Amino acid sequence: MAEANAQAPSLSQLADVVQPAPVSWMPQTAGWEVLGVVLAVLVLWLAWRGVRRWWRNRYRRDALAELHRLELRWQADTSTGPEVLEALPVLVKRCALAAWPRDQVASRSGAEWARFLLANAGHATHGAEALAPLVREIQYHDTAALKRVSPHDVRVLIEASRQWIQGHVST
Repeated sequence: MAEANAQAPSLSQLADVVQPAPVSWMPQTAGWEVLGVVLAVLVLWLAWRGVRRWWRNRYRRDALAELHRLELRWQADTSTGPEVLEALPVLVKRCALAAWPRDQVASRSGAEWARFLLANAGHATHGAEALAPLVREIQYHDTAALKRVSPHDVRVLIEASRQWIQGHVST
């Protein structure tokens, strides 16, 4: 028994447990580095496109804000319907002038202007169809004729203008 105790290691003879080195978070192959660079370039490209789109569409935001002011003015006093009806085609034309070259938009009026709105409506075709009669005939109506337009029709034309401003596709 004394012989067994002599051969048994004591605590003083035991070595500490060796901890492995921590695993590196650095990629071990070049493929991960290439993937990281590609992803970084993709994120930068998408951010650049988003900023560019936001900047190009500022005229839409401005037109929608002006349309909202017109709508609020009309809602506060429905007798302003004729002024709103006269302002809607002007607002839509200003919006189109911001999106297309002046020589393609400025000279159009009446039926030709209505065809232009329909042709470039994008996903706002319904709005352009409702807006076309207004822009085709507004120049021929006096204030008395515009006063006879029902509040429902004024609301429809405001919404049609909103749809066209939001949905038109410029080339």
